Amino acid sequence: MSSGLRQRVITAICIGIPILFFVFYSDTTRVSFLLLVGVLASHEYLKLFYPKLIKSPSGLISFLISVALLFYATQQLDIFFIPLLAVSIFSSVVLLYDLFYNESSIQEKMPALWNILYVVLPLVLIINLNHENTFSMILISTLLMIWISDISAYFVGRTIGKRKLFPRVSPGKTWEGFWGAGLITVLFSYAFFSYFGIYDVRQWALIAISVWLFGSLGDLVESKFKRSLNIKDSGNIMPGHGGILDRFDAFIFCLPFVVSLSLVFN
Repeated sequence: MSSGLRQRVITAICIGIPILFFVFYSDTTRVSFLLLVGVLASHEYLKLFYPKLIKSPSGLISFLISVALLFYATQQLDIFFIPLLAVSIFSSVVLLYDLFYNESSIQEKMPALWNILYVVLPLVLIINLNHENTFSMILISTLLMIWISDISAYFVGRTIGKRKLFPRVSPGKTWEGFWGAGLITVLFSYAFFSYFGIYDVRQWALIAISVWLFGSLGDLVESKFKRSLNIKDSGNIMPGHGGILDRFDAFIFCLPFVVSLSLVFN
């Protein structure tokens, strides 16, 4: 095992075990985990564009709005939930269009706004599901499927990967890793069907496909704006893994689509 991979594994274990405790223990710890991710990811994202955040009015206002939204989401959003979900999905579609059709990242132009739309709003949506029976199930399954997809893509890509997936944005990713991650994630969805006993096999397969597909695209979206800023990682809080946004970009990006499926299935 290379020293880089060893560092990644050690950090994953040290960080992963507390995360698993938070997401499995209770709704209170689950919400606390999401609030922590949201606040840290928002701060980390804004620091990329506003190095002196405390002295940058736009960045500071965006951060304060983000914190307020995250904590407000612990209350019922009521009539605001569906409009916010629509805004989040529309924003994701805009970022996907930008990923494939623009050279530079659209996030460079209005980072204070994209902090709310790209980083914070998806977390606001799932936090509000705390008032629904599906909250714990959606959070646990989405997070674990993202990990399964990421690990599968990494090892399948390293083992048999030959054809580059999106070399302009992320040279290390391969088509073999992409499809391998999709297959393995869908196969693992049966475990969530067996564990939770809610939704049928086909519904869990759709959730798995949504997590894998939009999680993979979300990773590319973050890679693009990092490349446009000429940086490797969004932060260094986790040795070998980068920052909070580096680790949770796929999870955050797929949330609006998974939340939408949960509403349809319910």
